[in-house]
Amino acid sequence: VCLDGRRVEPNPPSLEAYSTHIDCSASPADLEHLLMLLHLLYLCPVEPGATSKSRLSLVKFGLLAWRLGENRDPAAMFRRRVQKCITGDHPYTRLPSLWSIMRLNFQRASAIFNERLSQPREWTFVIVGRLPPKDVLVPLLETFLGSIPNVGGSPASVAEGAAREVAARQAVTPLEISFPAKSVREEVWLQMVDPQGSTVLCFPLRLKAVATAGDMKSVEEELRELFHLRLLVRLLQTRLVEVLRFKRGQVYGVSVSDDFSLSPPQLGRHRTGTLSIGFECDPAESDELVKATQDELQGLRSGDSEFTPDNVSAALEQERREFEEVFHKNDWWADTIMDLYFSRSQAVTGEIGASVALWWRSRATVVATFDVAQAVATLRSVLPADVTSAVIMMRPKGRRPAN
Repeated sequence: VCLDGRRVEPNPPSLEAYSTHIDCSASPADLEHLLMLLHLLYLCPVEPGATSKSRLSLVKFGLLAWRLGENRDPAAMFRRRVQKCITGDHPYTRLPSLWSIMRLNFQRASAIFNERLSQPREWTFVIVGRLPPKDVLVPLLETFLGSIPNVGGSPASVAEGAAREVAARQAVTPLEISFPAKSVREEVWLQMVDPQGSTVLCFPLRLKAVATAGDMKSVEEELRELFHLRLLVRLLQTRLVEVLRFKRGQVYGVSVSDDFSLSPPQLGRHRTGTLSIGFECDPAESDELVKATQDELQGLRSGDSEFTPDNVSAALEQERREFEEVFHKNDWWADTIMDLYFSRSQAVTGEIGASVALWWRSRATVVATFDVAQAVATLRSVLPADVTSAVIMMRPKGRRPAN
């Protein structure tokens, strides 16, 4: 076998809302074998037949085992209820049923996979790490990637490729997933071996800045607003840990995160997403902690409970330290460059170097100017007093809270 003794780790494709990803890794000495596998991936269509029945049965068995495990895992069931609540049970967020897995058509699935790999010019390859010198790397890329033919098309110039990318972005049908118009509150009662409680508070996000075609300033404004939000998320997490853990002593930790993965990719549309606050606690104390969290957010908005310069300095220092650490990791560079390739910045600049420079400049400006006033302004902008919310609490079945 050609991979005997080789450090090559290909991973299966992952399907996101608006893109498909394939990632793999290899030792520097085995880069050629990795490129050879990619070459074969595009040139050798998947054709399920009688000789592959046993392997396909294992695939189906694995999917069934995963789906059954999801039905028995309280944490997984709770995550599904959260998604159902904040997306209005949108079909995209639903898991496949056991019946649909049993009836899985491998011929159709293979045809879809082969069609996606028939046009390598629609894929973006990002290679990071300890690469060989240019005079060695370029021939390898020409041999294994440049030789892959495109079906029904000729190679496009850089300008034509950028124009086609913008056109493809505008042609994508958005999922149109909306946050509930009114605040909702749900209690999820689940059977558990080890009773525990999890609580999630979700809020809708909608950035004010909108990136538009041909307007570099609008792209930079959107990036700065996004960086302001990320620093606010860091500040909120630190503040809620102080309030809920150190002052009240009722949780071990609090997580605060933002998610824009389902936001429409088209230029000229507001970027939308969610901000989530989650913590685990005694189920009997969930209501009390939810109120404490909401009161703290309201206090920060009104000025009754303020961010301090020390809070902001600590958040910025933490941001700098984490950035200095991830800056030297291959995974960070691969993810960042790939994200920028599919970002609105790239759709406007048309060149990845310009997109990286714009991203870097916007981040540096925000980190250098972020202060208490900006933190409060960002909070009031993304989470106004009349913002709707979704509160979902997981409780062990058979254990009702005392009145």
